[in-house]
Amino acid sequence: MNMKPRVLVVDDEETIRKLLKSRLEREGFPVEVASNATEAQALFASGGDVGVVVTDLKMPGTDGFGLTAWCKTKYPVTRVIVITGHGEKDVAVKALRQGASDYLEKPFDLDELTHSVKRCLREYELERENTDLVGRLQARVERVEGKAEDKYWYVSKATAMAKVNDWLTVLRREAMRGDAEEPSVLILGESGTGKEGIARMVHAGSRRGKGPWVAVNCANFNEQLLESELFGHEKGAFTGANTLKRGLFEIAKGGTLFLDEIGEMDVKLQAKLLRVLQEKAFRRVGGTADLTTDVRVVAATNRNLEERVKAATFRDDLYHRLSRVVVDIPSLRERGEDIVPMATQFANRAFTARGKTFAGFTADADGALAGYGWPGNVRELLNIIERAALVYQGAGTIGSKDLALPAARIGGTPSLSVVSNGAVSGAADVPGVGGYMELKKQWSDEFEKEYLIASLQRHGGNVSASAREAKVDRSNFLRLLRRHGLKAQAYRKPGDTTPMEAEGEIAA
Repeated sequence: MNMKPRVLVVDDEETIRKLLKSRLEREGFPVEVASNATEAQALFASGGDVGVVVTDLKMPGTDGFGLTAWCKTKYPVTRVIVITGHGEKDVAVKALRQGASDYLEKPFDLDELTHSVKRCLREYELERENTDLVGRLQARVERVEGKAEDKYWYVSKATAMAKVNDWLTVLRREAMRGDAEEPSVLILGESGTGKEGIARMVHAGSRRGKGPWVAVNCANFNEQLLESELFGHEKGAFTGANTLKRGLFEIAKGGTLFLDEIGEMDVKLQAKLLRVLQEKAFRRVGGTADLTTDVRVVAATNRNLEERVKAATFRDDLYHRLSRVVVDIPSLRERGEDIVPMATQFANRAFTARGKTFAGFTADADGALAGYGWPGNVRELLNIIERAALVYQGAGTIGSKDLALPAARIGGTPSLSVVSNGAVSGAADVPGVGGYMELKKQWSDEFEKEYLIASLQRHGGNVSASAREAKVDRSNFLRLLRRHGLKAQAYRKPGDTTPMEAEGEIAA
């Protein structure tokens, strides 16, 4: 039976310790007390979880700031409530910035203390449950699917991934309740963010976790071939159909069918997919009999499906059917705390596979990894690490030169640094002489122009594709091009201009 998490009261005044202990125990909380940070740290190791620490900031030896920092490093799930003197709001703000969850200003009301402890305990239990769930899901994915099947696999604890982890928790709870129907899931995110890894977690954490996992990239097939791939075909259904073929909706029975790049599916085929989701039945190509299916569909795309619905290239009813649960994965540049740990995991695997030993990254390599913009997200990070593992012949740690990161940092926010003469340097090479607003404008303008150029280069001058990637309206993207004197046509190959793009080029 799990014990309740403890509340730890830390104060150098015995009267305060006894008062708080008495009140919190009347509320039903297991309470322990310590007169200083050293005693408090020892109590953490004495057995049982410490859910909340209530600590005074001013104490002999290690003060409340030091204890807060120690807790957030060693026990990041534990909540800390700090007690400050009257009128010390600046001190309270400092404590909150260091990781405290709440503060109480002397003299404080005991009801206020009780309310704060209850709230912090709820937060603690929710986060602990979420952390445990992510760990169990990771273990199950490795057991059921095999880590090698998903080379981008990494369980994130980054703040930006909190909503993703929350959705995984919700889906897991639904599965544990044994709901008759598990909803379709739509996973959104830029290319290379690891959408398939999240899809595998959804599968592994569901009632279908021991059933088949079947994945298909919709962008790899034309309409006819994808229809045959999904639904199968009868012998003689079309030229070359020499035998009966079972489709993925048959093969994945009792499991999960992952439809990657669903945004590339032809509209006519979307109608057939919608029927399968609604009726749980389909026909093979060339067939006359309905076949039933028991498959959960998880779809993913890097496209803005709402915009595609408006453009009539994606069915509104299919979008709403797929988006009962939407998991939006942030880009790698939004998950800064993940970059170095993820690179370390990839490096250990890549070096071992080549019979080499990975001795870690140098401090300058850590800085380079954290400062780069990662426009290609996790996929780019993996490629950089595998390339480094391939060419590295030394026996020491990996430095920034060994990583050979691209010089341009387009796709993320360029990092600026102050050099010895006080000048500001970075991707935009901003000069260090001038007022703050002037420098900020110049840096922003140069970054904006470089971003536009890089995007046009990636998409061959296709304004619509570049605007989608930038997540701005096409008209606004054209306005930005005009502002910087850029012509999309200059980045196209001969013969690539479509009527719509030609019109946009004239407008630009």
